[in-house]
Amino acid sequence: MGQAIDKPLPHDDLMERAVLGAILAGHRQAGELLDTLKCADFLHDSHRMIVTSMLALYEAGTHPDLLAVHDDLVRNNDIEKAGGVAYVASLLDGIALQSDVLYVLRGLRRMASFRQAVHLAENIQQLAMEQAGSAESLLDSAVEKFSSLARDLESTEDDGTPYFDSAKEALSVAREGTRLKIYTDIDKLDQWTGGFREGELVVLTAETGTGKSLLAAQIRARACRDNCHALFCSGEMSKAHLASRELATVSGVTPIKMRRDDLLTDEDFKALVNAASHQCKKCRILDGELSLSRIRRAARKMKGRSGLELLILDYDELIEAEGKTEFEQQRVIARTAKSLAIELKCAVILISQLRKTTAGEDAGRPTLQRLYGNAAKQKFASFIILADRPYVRELVGDEKEAELQLLKSRDGKTGRIKATFNIKSLRFEEAGEDLAAAKLWRSPSEPQERED
Repeated sequence: MGQAIDKPLPHDDLMERAVLGAILAGHRQAGELLDTLKCADFLHDSHRMIVTSMLALYEAGTHPDLLAVHDDLVRNNDIEKAGGVAYVASLLDGIALQSDVLYVLRGLRRMASFRQAVHLAENIQQLAMEQAGSAESLLDSAVEKFSSLARDLESTEDDGTPYFDSAKEALSVAREGTRLKIYTDIDKLDQWTGGFREGELVVLTAETGTGKSLLAAQIRARACRDNCHALFCSGEMSKAHLASRELATVSGVTPIKMRRDDLLTDEDFKALVNAASHQCKKCRILDGELSLSRIRRAARKMKGRSGLELLILDYDELIEAEGKTEFEQQRVIARTAKSLAIELKCAVILISQLRKTTAGEDAGRPTLQRLYGNAAKQKFASFIILADRPYVRELVGDEKEAELQLLKSRDGKTGRIKATFNIKSLRFEEAGEDLAAAKLWRSPSEPQERED
């Protein structure tokens, strides 16, 4: 990016002066300008120096008029770098206080985006000439950076949608139904969530060994039956291991026999072959070392090739991500998962471990506070589901006893759902409850579920 560009970069001196002068003169749009202004919007170093002073004053609660900016530049020995006293004062010349300066700023922002694109393309060209890293990682990084540049420009152009238009869209969805609904095959949980929709992030958490991956696989199988196809990204299990679990569930073969082939009968193997012949050819598994860039590439490729409605990430601690600390990495993973859900118009399930308990904590109960990267996941997730099996925690009691806790639901009810864990099929199932008891969660003002 430091190399010289042969042709002049896109810029406009008069537009840069107009924006700076409007702020110094107290233009009616000065506050809006300062809320969105960036040093990168300006090409000339002197203008960037003035903007830096303006933003520092504004952040400190001082309006950056001509006198305040002048004093700040002098105090920091930057007045000459900003062009001198006469130049700073000349920025007020010809300023029309009733003009639309935000329109001028949008023009500057577009030119700044072009400059960034030039530098980015030059940097990519140099890396490609040097054959630095793999071609896949280079191209993925380029796509992500150009996408980020486009999103930044769109955010500048976006001035919101009228409530009337938003209401029309909401009514259309209410009448015709949403395009995508991903169900769990647990009726009560599906009633409470209404199904997972495109653009939604679902965090699935539990103690080690409870069956998080099994529940995710169960959701994937149900989605597949509904003609919604998934990419299951596993950093923990190989594709053969995941497939063997699925085959055991579908065929009815006892899961331990998938590890004890000496126990397999001819009838078992025939059932497994039959189950394998009916496996989906569109749903895919991505195993091995996982990184966010590898996941993005695979997900985008599947979306363009055969369609993608569900992306499962198993699990967050096994995904390579940027960040100096574990919490920074967790924040990056959660944000990227949400971003992929929006970009690819799919639902994303992020599997996450609970932290180990320490002295003084309730060692017997899983809680939301024990979720790794708790704050970031609460912020980006539409749903947080905690699966609990007391037998796994305490190694006493009924091995089939289970509970699903809906800890966060952006639009609906939270609470506990009694369940059972079928140790033969490795599935979570809703526990048999009295019909009236199953509906106690509803208030009298809420519409009733249809009996059909």
